[in-house]
Amino acid sequence: MAAGWMFEREAERIRQILLARNSVSRLLNLGSSDARFRERTKPHIERVLFAPLREAGVEIVHADIKKAPGVDIVGDILDPRIQENLRARRVGCILIANVLEHVRDRAAVVAACEDIVGSEGLILAAVPCSFPYHADPLDTGYRPTPDALAALFTRSDPLLTDLVEGQTYREQLAARGESPAAAMLRTTLWALAFPLRPNSARARLSRWRWYRRPYRVSIALVRVRAS
Repeated sequence: MAAGWMFEREAERIRQILLARNSVSRLLNLGSSDARFRERTKPHIERVLFAPLREAGVEIVHADIKKAPGVDIVGDILDPRIQENLRARRVGCILIANVLEHVRDRAAVVAACEDIVGSEGLILAAVPCSFPYHADPLDTGYRPTPDALAALFTRSDPLLTDLVEGQTYREQLAARGESPAAAMLRTTLWALAFPLRPNSARARLSRWRWYRRPYRVSIALVRVRAS
């Protein structure tokens, strides 16, 4: 699980929300991926989001299921031992961005987040609302509105909900200097390979539905109710 599809406007909005909360001194980034991904593959994640947070004095703990440089805590959040480790870090806020659409048991993951951050703790969740299929390694199709996302946290009260609009697929192609014709050719080749790589082929095909309409991400900030 990782925040691999976080686009720049989403990173900017998450940064704004977190910096507006002066009480956030330690942040758990759940489903963080590794340092190379955050800093080189998708450099805006480091530049726009995490670097300004650190400059503001926020300590960031990166957690992911895979062991790699830049991952502070490795393991499955549903593992009681990992939960205990994360609770011991005494984080004030959990960021869970572009993860909940990739898990089979969302309710269990949400409950674990509420347990880890504890009473009066904050959780900032971001999930695609209008977005192509993207298996990582699976995509459950969960595409909530901001209010529906906030309601998923049953032991928490919503503080803020927002809908962030990103690029269209056409704008994404232009930004990386790729012509629509070249992209369509690659999509056709992936379609021919569908029996061998169905998830990748489906993802390529799905993107064209957003050729002229923007990607959108739901954001919800909630506070766990006092026990």
